[in-house]
Amino acid sequence: MPVITSDRVLENVEHILSSGSGVLDFAVSGEDEYYTWWGTEKSNWEISGVGHIENAEEDRMAIYPIGDAFYCEISADGEEFNTGPVKCVSEESKESASV
Repeated sequence: MPVITSDRVLENVEHILSSGSGVLDFAVSGEDEYYTWWGTEKSNWEISGVGHIENAEEDRMAIYPIGDAFYCEISADGEEFNTGPVKCVSEESKESASV
């Protein structure tokens, strides 16, 4: 799994795995591995344009977008203990907002 250690943008994110400890795993279309962002329980992350969530009551949940994918702007300053912000929006919501 590639670890996100510096600021980056991910497009075509098919879903995001989230844990209660603040770890986010991003599944990017066409990639074989997740991109992992190691945050903390109090990290600043926001995901909008959510279509549905699987395992919402569990420690590890899968977040899916409205439409095909999320667009994510991710702030990181190291391998672990990142505080964000991480902002993801469904590409469908992003497109309709810019019209």
